[in-house]
Amino acid sequence: MSNGCPNSVPTHARSLVFIGLERSPPYILEASKIPNELEEGEVLISVELAAICGSDIHTLVGQRSTPHPCVLGHEGCGVVVRSGRPDVQEGDRVTWGISTICGNCLLCSLGLTNKCENQIKCGQVIIKRAALFGSYSTHIRCPAGTPIVTLPPALTPQMAAPVNCPLATMVHAISKIPSIPRPGQPGASVALIQGAGMMGIYAIALLKEAGFSKVYCIDMNRSRLSRAVEFGATPVHPDQAWPNALDPNEEIVSPDSVDVVIEACGNKEVLTQGMRTLRVGGTYILVGLVHKDSKLNVLAQTVVTKCLTLIGVHNYTSQHLEEAVKFLSQHHDRYPFSSLMGPIYPLSEFRNAVEGAKSAHFFRVGISPHM
Repeated sequence: MSNGCPNSVPTHARSLVFIGLERSPPYILEASKIPNELEEGEVLISVELAAICGSDIHTLVGQRSTPHPCVLGHEGCGVVVRSGRPDVQEGDRVTWGISTICGNCLLCSLGLTNKCENQIKCGQVIIKRAALFGSYSTHIRCPAGTPIVTLPPALTPQMAAPVNCPLATMVHAISKIPSIPRPGQPGASVALIQGAGMMGIYAIALLKEAGFSKVYCIDMNRSRLSRAVEFGATPVHPDQAWPNALDPNEEIVSPDSVDVVIEACGNKEVLTQGMRTLRVGGTYILVGLVHKDSKLNVLAQTVVTKCLTLIGVHNYTSQHLEEAVKFLSQHHDRYPFSSLMGPIYPLSEFRNAVEGAKSAHFFRVGISPHM
């Protein structure tokens, strides 16, 4: 049932539809009818801004299998124009979860709602099952069970569009750290982030605000490393004799000196490096290795004798999404989050947007469906 006024909403949405890699290009712009009424629990949102995630690039280059036809995209924010939920009101600026939650399956009962057995994934679902559930569209129709979080006015679309993927995922990852340090305390206070992409940048800010005294960040891209410094990181470049830092006067990362390592780069070769830097009893959190080329060559003896904890984190729960929005709201004026968004393209220039995203010159490239 819809609480909205059908006259305030267009009759059709315009969407970017993935039609398969056997087609060239593998996507088309398509118009689809917007229903006059929603089913109970559904929410219709006019998309303000979407962002191109690396996983969508993986789909377009054949590194990820995605059912089709589907409306691509999952990162984004927008304004509610119709609501079939009592807790979501028309006119609310919101972001949404990247998958639905049934709340009834075994995994949901265990608290693993991010792995719900009945989930529908935004940007990865055949249109017949959930029409318009993708962010590369003028309107996104979120099915029942989709987490919806209200955005405060201070969060611009450039800040808010990526909150529901890399930031919420990294909030989840950092929640797995066994102990959060206090300033001046010995113990778990030094971290190494492997990768200065969007997740790595968010991880730096989250760890600094959590009280970590030192956060190292390693990446091949010197430009991204320089940006990591703006968020509080000590940069490390692998081209130099590891583990020297870019600044020869800066303290270096030595073996057995780091309490937490977070892999956020998707490169399986970094594992040996990370385990060498971890102290006895340290924690290794894997976040970026969500692709097929991720078979690890790890010496189990190191894991056992150093008593390491290895944790895999995939996506997030609704609680993590709420915490991500709260974190961004509290700290948006302390860090240059809005500058992480690069150029913004209309849907009609999606090819150019993808090329911009693939170039690695920008942390994120935006899609403005109403341009």
